Amino acid sequence: MTKELSTAREALEERLRRLLATFDSVDLAAPDAAVAVLDERHPFDSDDIHSIRELLADGLDDDWIVLNELHPGVSQGRIIRELGGYSVTALLIRGTGRGHTHPEGEIGLGFDWAGSPHMNGHGPGWVVFPPGSHHIPEVVDGQMLFLFFRPHGQVVWDSISERRRQE
Repeated sequence: MTKELSTAREALEERLRRLLATFDSVDLAAPDAAVAVLDERHPFDSDDIHSIRELLADGLDDDWIVLNELHPGVSQGRIIRELGGYSVTALLIRGTGRGHTHPEGEIGLGFDWAGSPHMNGHGPGWVVFPPGSHHIPEVVDGQMLFLFFRPHGQVVWDSISERRRQE
């Protein structure tokens, strides 16, 4: 890995690390209140969030962030295994993803990547899923890049046979 790529990866990790104190202070069981705190402390239009988006774009363009195609229109990859008690996964999605349950909840930061996208009614910005919640991500009107922060990396994926029943 070149020094520039290592530095960019470190810069992304440092920007994400700045979010952790807020993550630890919110109650994921109260998603609306958690989003309000995230919006207040880390506004979507802030320099830090813009910087995160730029670093993600650079990482995808320069191949130091690698996403695996799950099926057409949906690619994901864990970009940080452990960051202060959270795993960090990137999801690039257009259309419908795989259903899953969040045993300990999930914090998401979504960016519009193409068009004017919404995932399950959420536009770009913060989204919080409470512990025990289940959803099938579906993006309409474009493409989104999400960062998902999962406490202790906990996620339970629906089985492939369940996915086929949902389609």
